[in-house]
Amino acid sequence: MKEAEKILAAKGIRPTETRSTIYKHLKRKFYAITLREIEKSFIKKSDNNKTADRTTIYRTIRLFQEKGIVHQIDDGTAIAKYAFSDGKNLDLHLHFHCTHCGNTFCLPNKVSQDSLPVKYEINDVNLVLKGVCIKCRKAKAYKHRIVESNYKNKKEDAPSKFK
Repeated sequence: MKEAEKILAAKGIRPTETRSTIYKHLKRKFYAITLREIEKSFIKKSDNNKTADRTTIYRTIRLFQEKGIVHQIDDGTAIAKYAFSDGKNLDLHLHFHCTHCGNTFCLPNKVSQDSLPVKYEINDVNLVLKGVCIKCRKAKAYKHRIVESNYKNKKEDAPSKFK
């Protein structure tokens, strides 16, 4: 039995080929993904063997959610995204949504149980920080340097009477 199959079986999930494939796909992602992204990737990889459709993928994600393998993130885009969970009942960590590239990442920062209100029953937690991720910041800085460099070169190439 392979690693994915062992983990699924340990969570009480029958490890079918489809479930194992979806599990491995989710595990490789470093940011949260939508059902649509899972569907596109999964169907693209299995053109010869179309054993999974949209409904099967949706049911698999729901089952993974119930068993604590993935959690759903509402990052304000009106599209649910899914990421691996730490396996606890209430996943109390922060998320970061990049407003430039649209990716949503799980952050390692945990929210202390002490900060939760006493005598309230908490059913769901959604903690999303919004801004620009490091990859987009670097790309933006690089693009800015190129534009600035091009501007300086054009200025230097201009005839002296235009300087």
